[in-house]
Amino acid sequence: MGLTKKIEVAAAIGLGGLALVAVGVSIGSFTHQNVVHDVGSSTGRSAAFSIPAWDYPASSKAATSSAHPREIPVLAYHQLDNGCAAAALMCDRAGAGVEILSQRQFYDQMSYLHSQGYSTITDTQYVLWATHKPVALPAKPILLTVDDGIDNFYAPGTAVLRHFGYNMVSMVVSGFASGSQDGVRPFGGWDASWTQLQALDPAIWGFAFHAGAQGHLLFNRACPDFYPCQLTGETDAAYQARISADVINGKALLKKEVPSADIQMWAVPWNDLAQTPNQPQSGPDPKVWLQKFAQSQFPVIFVDAFVSNPNGEHYRFEVHGTETMAYFIHELTINTHGGAFNG
Repeated sequence: MGLTKKIEVAAAIGLGGLALVAVGVSIGSFTHQNVVHDVGSSTGRSAAFSIPAWDYPASSKAATSSAHPREIPVLAYHQLDNGCAAAALMCDRAGAGVEILSQRQFYDQMSYLHSQGYSTITDTQYVLWATHKPVALPAKPILLTVDDGIDNFYAPGTAVLRHFGYNMVSMVVSGFASGSQDGVRPFGGWDASWTQLQALDPAIWGFAFHAGAQGHLLFNRACPDFYPCQLTGETDAAYQARISADVINGKALLKKEVPSADIQMWAVPWNDLAQTPNQPQSGPDPKVWLQKFAQSQFPVIFVDAFVSNPNGEHYRFEVHGTETMAYFIHELTINTHGGAFNG
């Protein structure tokens, strides 16, 4: 979300990247809401979109220098071609479906970035830059990310990325990948399994942490976001143990299943670390403890901050299918010139 867009979609942040079809799952002494993030059938994929058969040189071959750029734009995506034709100019879905793009939209946006001289970088390069360590970077670097590990993004997305010589970082929810691996509903057949993630082209795909086993589930109606919600009657110690276990075990599982994954980077679900009073949260401890815990685990943390800050928190522009190409260009431009992506 851009600087001008933050207020416009503040209410939608709570929905995050998920459409909510709740299925009660009893875990311990409380009930979580599992999340099915399908927002409609994918029958619209029948109208194919043709990508040229030739490819541009890979961004990894772009000339680099040790100069430290002031900013590196970061874009966040979620789904492709879910309920809209791959060739559609826009995937104009309502509600939580705003996060879905058509393959054509994604192609047009990548084409624009390429025409403007942008070269994609890896998660490792971004972490080195963000932590002010020496790193060789192209003249106009950009980081592309996709959240949740939903399978419908990878095949059409890979085709577009390969054409432009681009790479991307998949922010993985370990609970979703494990559920898909085990064929558990609603994850099986919807989210990519560990086997599917492992099979992705390593020249195009990198991996980083999004959430553990429970961290991207709809927590409860009073406070829907798992990490910043301390239950009624839950002690500070119990809350901290629950959150620590989800993050630390989730990171360890991601690294075990995908050894190339970068566990120095966290895209926080729903951008919510209880960092501001308007973020969904409950109990006294999240606003005191959660940010500090995140900093102890990750040198780079993506939340809905206006600009980067000393806490290691950085901003991503979340791209929606309901937005025109002109809007995409405008938001990318004002965010870049306005300092939202500064390091």
